[in-house]
Amino acid sequence: MDSSLLSRRAFAERLALAAAAPYLLLDVGTPAPARGTSEPVQAPAPEPSPLARALAEGVRLRYPDRFTPDELKTITQTIEVRLRNAERLYQIALTNGDEPDCVFAVYRAPA
Repeated sequence: MDSSLLSRRAFAERLALAAAAPYLLLDVGTPAPARGTSEPVQAPAPEPSPLARALAEGVRLRYPDRFTPDELKTITQTIEVRLRNAERLYQIALTNGDEPDCVFAVYRAPA
């Protein structure tokens, strides 16, 4: 088996992560305008990953008559940005002692 291909499990994990990403991650805003100009500075858009393109193709197949090619390009770029943000989250190392900001505890009524 080619080592460059994703396993089914890895693909399913990335697909689930991509589906959950809009609910977990914030959109990356546009950069502030440069001094003396009124338009925001646009960074060159990176080439979307195959996963981002596949997910955008799924959107196109699901809703074939709702999006123009420019809108699909924007959707693909947005998916790519969110996938990159998710990868950055994966790079944060957590130890066993790390706790969330609020700790959940089950209420037990007096017996």
